[in-house]
Amino acid sequence: MSEERFVEIDIARGIIICIMVILHFMWDLDFFKVYSLNNDIYQLNKIVAFSFLFIVGICLSFTNGRKTPLQQLKRGLWIFNIGMGLTIITLVFMPDRPILFGVLHCIGLSIVLSILFIAIKKHALKIYATSGIIFIATGFIIGTYIVANPTILQLIIGFHQQDLWRYTIDYFPLVPWFGIVLMGIVAGRILYKDGKRQFKIPKFIQNRATVPVSFLGKHSLPIYLVHQPIIIFLIKYIIIPLRPLLNI
Repeated sequence: MSEERFVEIDIARGIIICIMVILHFMWDLDFFKVYSLNNDIYQLNKIVAFSFLFIVGICLSFTNGRKTPLQQLKRGLWIFNIGMGLTIITLVFMPDRPILFGVLHCIGLSIVLSILFIAIKKHALKIYATSGIIFIATGFIIGTYIVANPTILQLIIGFHQQDLWRYTIDYFPLVPWFGIVLMGIVAGRILYKDGKRQFKIPKFIQNRATVPVSFLGKHSLPIYLVHQPIIIFLIKYIIIPLRPLLNI
């Protein structure tokens, strides 16, 4: 029996992926000194991260009911291990700014941690919401404490160096980001109660014009994994050689 997909979630995820790719393309142009950009634009990455992790929570609100804890554990560890693969790659090619605990690490462990909430039945929404608020609030507090040489455990929790982005290109600690996932679970439990959509969607959402965006949302993980190598190839072997003609 195939699992029901919600097209609006795929479309939302597809839009977020498109914005992320554009932002990363702009970041790479700056990184390779092709074109200098105002660093304020990178603040949009926080909105992208918030939206994506919130959707992860919404999806967990019903996939945790469709899958067994063991299946979710395997899925979480699989995504976490992909993140570890990126850690190894960046340690080799970007040893000065490796990804030690990035978005995939965070999503993987968030899926694993969400298993602990599956058995909660009584006052579940209140517990999820309260826990989410605690994680988010604690994140703001932890963010004020600077650790000169944090251990990997401290990085996972949220303690880090000053001027963090000088040391890594991707960092999403469990505190506060697991709190965003928990709030997504709360929204999912309300909007998709018992795995069923509790609201009507506009007809244009199911229009053929939305199919490409929906496709991107369905395949967000492979797109996330391949988009940077493609962008780097384009910049190094097409854009940079053509800079004189493009007047960049």
